[in-house]
Amino acid sequence: MRKTIAITGLWLALLGGTFVAPSSSSAKSLPRVSTSKLSYASSKLKVRVKAPKAATRIAVRYNRHTTYYKVKKSYAAVNYKFTGYKTFELYGTTAKHHRVTQVKKLSYNAYATPEIVNFGESRTSDAANITIHTLGTHQQVTVYNGNKSIKSGNTGKGKTVRFNLTLTQYRPKLTYRVKASDRKSSLAFSIPYLKTVGNLDAIN
Repeated sequence: MRKTIAITGLWLALLGGTFVAPSSSSAKSLPRVSTSKLSYASSKLKVRVKAPKAATRIAVRYNRHTTYYKVKKSYAAVNYKFTGYKTFELYGTTAKHHRVTQVKKLSYNAYATPEIVNFGESRTSDAANITIHTLGTHQQVTVYNGNKSIKSGNTGKGKTVRFNLTLTQYRPKLTYRVKASDRKSSLAFSIPYLKTVGNLDAIN
C-alpha cells in the first residue's frame, strides 16, 4: 500500500510539473514587439510590426482567431480584414507557432477614430438642428437612424459640422459616428431626442 501511495504521489508530481503554466515574471522577461505605420482602410488593419531575432512569425489574434505573418528583415507587414471593435493581440512566434515574445495589445482606441461627445441640438416647430464638434479637422460625420444613414458631412478646418433635419428625419434613438481618413469610424454616440421645442448642449 505504501509503495502504491508513493508511486501515485510521484506520478501526480510529474503531471503537475508538466502542466504548470509559465509564471508572470518569466513572461515579462520575454522580448517585446513594437508597431508603427498603423492605419485602417477597406475594412483592414494595416500595421508594421518589428520583431526580435527569435521570432520568425508574427501572430495576430482577434476575436478568437489567429493568423500568422512571416517576418522579413525583422519586420512583418500585417494586413488584417476584420469587423467590430475588439482588442488585437500581437506577438512573435517560431515557425512552429511557439510564442517567444510578450503580447502586445491594440484596443479599438489604436485603430478607431478617437472622439468625445461634443454636440448641440435645437428643435423648432418644424425642424431640428444638430451641431457636432470633433477633435480633428476634416473628419466625416454621419448621422444614423438605426443602421440607415440619413445625413453626412465633413467638419473641414473648423472641426464642426451642422445638420438640419426635418421632423420626419428627427427621430428618437438617432446616433452619429465620426471617421478620420486613416482610421475606422468611432463607436456610435447617441443623440438625445427633444420631444418639444428647446435646446440641448452635450459635452463629455
